Amino acid sequence: MPENSWRLFIGCFVQSEALREYYHRLKTACSPWSRAKWVAPDQLHFTLAFLGEIPRSHLPELLQPLAPILHEYASPIVLRGVGVFPNWRAPRVLYIGVENPGGVLQGVYAILRDSLLAAGFTPAEKERSFVPHVTIARLKELHHADRFRKALRPYAELVFDTLPSFQPVLVRSILTPEGPLYSVISPELPAA
Repeated sequence: MPENSWRLFIGCFVQSEALREYYHRLKTACSPWSRAKWVAPDQLHFTLAFLGEIPRSHLPELLQPLAPILHEYASPIVLRGVGVFPNWRAPRVLYIGVENPGGVLQGVYAILRDSLLAAGFTPAEKERSFVPHVTIARLKELHHADRFRKALRPYAELVFDTLPSFQPVLVRSILTPEGPLYSVISPELPAA
């Protein structure tokens, strides 16, 4: 990736000791039945908008409409249940669901999308509906699909944790052979 262009997304990192404990249990339960690339526990997050490759010279015009949105929201986030994308017949992504009973997250998402579109930035996932989730593993291969599903059954509706708030941030993602590296971009960051 050229240094004059950054791979960016807007997301919320999930800091939860309870989730870390469950993460290791899930990994242990799934490992005999699948080959997967697990997201590092300190990198767990949910994405509000993936922007793709953005020239660094465009950061000021991106950050201006985002600045009022990128702050903490005192609205609980519930991490509940596991699921897969695209479906259980051919799972490629293992995730934990994200719920926001007060609906603030959906409102922030709508404002964020409108602000990005008004500023001329189109989120890459424009054709899909917003389904907040924390990706925990990318599944490469299933050794035994039925046993994999059975191993996950106890976690289907489990509440892993409830967090008191969430905070969207602009994140730079650098792809490496070991997995992506994330760094938060400050709204005050100069574009130079």
